[in-house]
Amino acid sequence: MKTPRIAIAIAALLVPLTFATAALAQESKIELAVLGGIHALNQNDTALPDNLMSVPAVLNATYRLTQNVQLEGDFAWLIPMTTSVELASGVEEDRKAPDVLSYQAGLRVAPLSTTWAPYLGVGAGAMTFLSSTDSDRLPALDESQTMFALSFGGGADFPLTGRWAVRADFKEFVAFPGNDTEGFSDANGNSDPIWMERGTLGLAYRF
Repeated sequence: MKTPRIAIAIAALLVPLTFATAALAQESKIELAVLGGIHALNQNDTALPDNLMSVPAVLNATYRLTQNVQLEGDFAWLIPMTTSVELASGVEEDRKAPDVLSYQAGLRVAPLSTTWAPYLGVGAGAMTFLSSTDSDRLPALDESQTMFALSFGGGADFPLTGRWAVRADFKEFVAFPGNDTEGFSDANGNSDPIWMERGTLGLAYRF
């Protein structure tokens, strides 16, 4: 007879705790996420071959303005991976991009009020390609180069508890090197946008 009573007592404690945790998550305005994954620099006719790969280490912060709209800040360090690429000469060799720092600020919209919270986002900021003259870098840069960049994409949060969630995120980036930018322009001083994709997975925490 004691076992059912104990079970009922535990349930009586857990039910309000569950609702309290959900309410706390609903009231939370700040969310921090740490993510990792893969980043591809895949199109730039004047400087880079397709599909130079990097591993992104991402810190993302959001602040909820309304139930469906959030401010977003996104900082990433792109750690280059050695990739076999075809050079202008037609020969394939192992190369890697410079280390890159990416900083974006923007808006995120979650149009559906569902448990797993899908969202769309846009942002603007900059990317800094850090200097490196190592022989395997492409391009090799004597000085770091910073350029304006945009981002857009989407993702979703999959709640684990009232505060913790798994986040899956995909973003498209485009950076705009200026004409005559070292390493990113041709002999005539022309440059092309650098298109990139980033897919990440990580953990988010609501304050």
